[in-house]
Amino acid sequence: MELGLPLTGGEPLLREDFWDLAGRLIGGGVRVAVSTNGTLISEDTAVRLAELGVSYVGISLDSVNPQFHDMFRGVKGAFARALRGIENSLKAGIPVGLRMTLTRYNMGEAIPLVELARSMGVKRIAFYLIDMTGRARGNPDLLPTREQLVEFVDSMVRLSEELNGDPEILVVRGNFVGVHVADKLASSRDEFLEYIKMITAQGDCGRKTISIYPDGSVKPCQFIDWVNVGNVRERRLKEIISFENEELKPYVEAYKHLEGSKCSKCPFKMVCRGGSRGRALALTGNPWGGDPLCYINPHEIAERWGVREEDLRGVLGN
Repeated sequence: MELGLPLTGGEPLLREDFWDLAGRLIGGGVRVAVSTNGTLISEDTAVRLAELGVSYVGISLDSVNPQFHDMFRGVKGAFARALRGIENSLKAGIPVGLRMTLTRYNMGEAIPLVELARSMGVKRIAFYLIDMTGRARGNPDLLPTREQLVEFVDSMVRLSEELNGDPEILVVRGNFVGVHVADKLASSRDEFLEYIKMITAQGDCGRKTISIYPDGSVKPCQFIDWVNVGNVRERRLKEIISFENEELKPYVEAYKHLEGSKCSKCPFKMVCRGGSRGRALALTGNPWGGDPLCYINPHEIAERWGVREEDLRGVLGN
């Protein structure tokens, strides 16, 4: 199995030792991607990334409106420099994906962003439902409404069908969206279950994803930044990500710890795993509470397709 590792931040290209770290990883057989704001990717930097063997560059673009993007990022001129970073990366032959952090203020930018991606030759867009970590913590007004989310997801399904999957469109930080899409697209019970199985193949905090911070601390992922499950300066990473690690185990088995009237009784909890723990903590005060952005009626969907939690357990191998 090939090990993939995104170098992210903050802004990874600000690190003086970035090239040394990336080179060592790639030299050791690790597939390295870079998550960046794109502003530092000059033509020379793009060529250097390509020659080093970086497999993918994910560049944040939170609007097609330069003024909004610059305001959201806090740096004047960030939009223009990000576009140059995209163009330089593509010119150097590096696959590029765009990343938009979805808030209630830029949900209407999703379709224009897809159009911009197509015009530039970008083949992948990841829409991140804003999580309540970092500077977003304490700003619940940034969260989109459930009505906005339903409209967004349905529009992305229609657009993806019209464009025949070019570019690839992903929604991140909300597996309940996948349940909605499976319900929308499936034409049979078997097809519905196949879609559901696809959702669980994606990375989840602590189960398929961990984050290593500059001080060596290991988190279940960058979106659960209040929990340490070990430190690579003190223990081998292999030991930290072991199922025997009692600090990590609750996040590997998140569905067993969910609380609240909706998530704890949801027939799809092994699939969704409760959505975002950060949003739950910020808005309910309980990291194992319900994700306030979840808008689906899981029991209605389960009844429509004739599936129970036991059926899903068998399909998913849990």
